Amino acid sequence: MTKYWAALLCAAWVMGTAGASAADGPSVLVKTAPMKREDLAVTLVGYGRVAPDIGATVNVNLPRAGRVARLMVSPGELVRAGAPLLEFDTGPAAALAYRQAQNALALAREDLGRTEQLAAQRLATQSQLAAARRALADAEAALAAQRKLGAGRQTERVSAPFDGIVVSIPVAQGDRIAAGATVLQVARRTGLRVDLGIEPEDSDKVRAAMPVRLTSVFDAHRAVEAKVAQVHGMVNPSTQLVDVVVRLSDGVLIPGMRVRGVITLSRASTWTVPRSAVLRDARGAYIFQVKDGHAVRVTVRTGTETDQVTGISGDLDPALPVVVLGNYELEDGMAVRETAR
Repeated sequence: MTKYWAALLCAAWVMGTAGASAADGPSVLVKTAPMKREDLAVTLVGYGRVAPDIGATVNVNLPRAGRVARLMVSPGELVRAGAPLLEFDTGPAAALAYRQAQNALALAREDLGRTEQLAAQRLATQSQLAAARRALADAEAALAAQRKLGAGRQTERVSAPFDGIVVSIPVAQGDRIAAGATVLQVARRTGLRVDLGIEPEDSDKVRAAMPVRLTSVFDAHRAVEAKVAQVHGMVNPSTQLVDVVVRLSDGVLIPGMRVRGVITLSRASTWTVPRSAVLRDARGAYIFQVKDGHAVRVTVRTGTETDQVTGISGDLDPALPVVVLGNYELEDGMAVRETAR
């Protein structure tokens, strides 16, 4: 009788153990996150350097030959309108031309006076009188031109035409320069531009007026919002990239600064999941959602990506959470245990 009860208890224990094992089954510990509906931007990144815009840059030159006596600024210096830039000594040839114009005017005045006297005595014709008057007018015009060129000033101090930045100084102190030669280049601080370099195959995606966010590559806090001004139609031979021109109107970024530009090509509303949630195999991209404690494999199509999330579409159930950690161990239908989120 004792053996009977012992055998009966052993059989019950075996059946209970088998039933428990079948009920529990293997499971995987995972972490989940809810799906979100977000507006994701399709962006394109380019790099460039802040520089004065062509229309905001002025060449400072002198209309007569001479010598740079003294430089009073250096490249990169901020200057106010009217601030002295350099001192310039008029060259001997220009000074001589001015004195010759003065002498020619004095002679023309004397000649006209004599001709008028002779005409009053009927010893000079009206054509001679008209010629003398024309010679005086020509001499006055020649002297006025010399004065406009500044030839009458032995030394001249050149001043800044507006508030700006000294971009370059192509001369040195003591240099003798020809008439019309550029001695300085000054740019307005408010007229800046950035040429962002992008890959040639991406150039047809960019259009004027698209928004751009520019940030310093060394200081992300220095950022401005701007728009694309134009897209060049050829490859820059220096960089082998296509330049996207962005014009700036404020002083957050300064000339010479290296910047990163993020161009927003388009925006779209889509379901998003953390990037770690999307897996790929021979059948394509997929995610796992959790339903009634079990993993459900869902094939998806991926879209726009950011550093944190990926846009997806497919036969999704937005009410179900998505597995973001532990999904590499899962198979379709496998039991899961969720960690605290």
